[in-house]
Amino acid sequence: MKLFLTGLAATAAAVCTVAVPAQAASVASVQAAPVDPVKALKAQLVTGKGVKITESGGITLDFTANDQAMQVQVNTRTVGTLAFDKGNVAAADLRVRMSSRQKGPNPPYRVIAEGRNAYVTNAGIAKALPSGRSWIQSKTSEHENTVLNMGVTPAELQFMLDKASEVATGEYQGTAKLADFRHDKSAGEGDVEFHLYFDEHNLLTRTVVDTTAYPDSGSTAYDQMVFHTDTKYSDWGAKVKIAAPAASKVISERKLNAKTRRAVIKAGYPESGPF
Repeated sequence: MKLFLTGLAATAAAVCTVAVPAQAASVASVQAAPVDPVKALKAQLVTGKGVKITESGGITLDFTANDQAMQVQVNTRTVGTLAFDKGNVAAADLRVRMSSRQKGPNPPYRVIAEGRNAYVTNAGIAKALPSGRSWIQSKTSEHENTVLNMGVTPAELQFMLDKASEVATGEYQGTAKLADFRHDKSAGEGDVEFHLYFDEHNLLTRTVVDTTAYPDSGSTAYDQMVFHTDTKYSDWGAKVKIAAPAASKVISERKLNAKTRRAVIKAGYPESGPF
């Protein structure tokens, strides 16, 4: 989910030239069953296994420019697979499509993430790259790879369950302050509402998270941001192996000249990078 939110915030900033702070992600669903939902999730996070995800969502950014109220809307759809390793998401293979009301749809792209690297391609990107190359590699300078932050960790699930109550069989609903949800006092003012859905084994099948964020006191960067993510999970426990593209097919983003960079962005490469 963090990938989705990070990508939306970056795109919204590019559309309206307003600095948009990064925003975070989200969560899950429950049904009465003999196994605790957090334990059920932990049991899936083992080497060689994974889960399929389908995530859709959007951001609505309200801001004021030249004393005129304006709004940016961006939608994203992500479909793919997460691979686990010793309690974490170790790799991801995702297809991403993003569109905005202002610019229309961007060409979809595929991203493979592992370690601190993300590799991006589509037919247009491959055509624009030097002969023999078809993937662009980007390496994050941060300690974590945000592309791997999709899905829900056991800690996030436990937090939400502690804040939720059962509203139907296998369905929980809860709310939290944004700073508490992110476990970050600097996250700013905001509210989060979430729904968690579980199958008969207490494994997540769907998470729906709606976040309303407000700027810091005195800030004029934006008036309000509303995030929505709807993530569906399937095939828990499937055998998954995700490998980085062959080195001979990869070129570093840092080695792209200005002409090639313009061409790959036009073909769908994220203007601010995949992270």
